[in-house]
Amino acid sequence: MLFFLSFIIIFVPITLITTNKMARPRHLKNQVLSLRAEGKSYRAIQKELNCSRGTINYHCKDNDMTDTGMKVHPLTKELKLQIAEHCITTTSAKASEHFGLSLSTIKKYRKYQG
Repeated sequence: MLFFLSFIIIFVPITLITTNKMARPRHLKNQVLSLRAEGKSYRAIQKELNCSRGTINYHCKDNDMTDTGMKVHPLTKELKLQIAEHCITTTSAKASEHFGLSLSTIKKYRKYQG
């Protein structure tokens, strides 16, 4: 009986202390929204702020900023052809900087032929 009493005394307070496993708020909302407004992807924001994509998505959904990519600003055929021509002589990373588009968008159109 004494063994069980010591077991309860030792372990009950510890379990009560560790039941709250929620992360502390990091006040990332303004940073996430400003980076997203600049057109950065979730992955780029994740790397820069060291937070989860879920956190980014949460703040973006609340402020209607989830759709800031190709659906909002579709590329014209002329721009797609310019990307393909530019990628012949330069890397995709440099083309991304030149056109102000994501690397994945550049890779998608680097072999575009119309």
